[in-house]
Amino acid sequence: MDLTILGKVRSGKREWLFQRLSNLSIVLWGIVFIVQVLLMADTGYAAWQGIFAPLWFKLYTSITLLIISLNSVLAGWQIGTDYVKKACVNRIFMALCIFATAVYTFVGLYVIWLL
Repeated sequence: MDLTILGKVRSGKREWLFQRLSNLSIVLWGIVFIVQVLLMADTGYAAWQGIFAPLWFKLYTSITLLIISLNSVLAGWQIGTDYVKKACVNRIFMALCIFATAVYTFVGLYVIWLL
């Protein structure tokens, strides 16, 4: 089955591969986070803040958040092309998906870096 993106016909293999690799990176982030939580000596606010304080974890979390955002837009596009048949409704649906993803991403980056 072929799909069309910006007027180009594609098989969808790249999108499929991107989703699998992005899901793998999300799972790896989850494993790192769970290990960090299990290694916490204390469960107070300072300990939780200490997990996200190192620069390497902020960068890793930010990259994972951006990957989640791209995955979200791709998933919205797939849902829109599969289930929303009218072109005008599909455009509105995609605009809402992109807007919601952008808000989620900006709020997430704000929390990671500025709070």
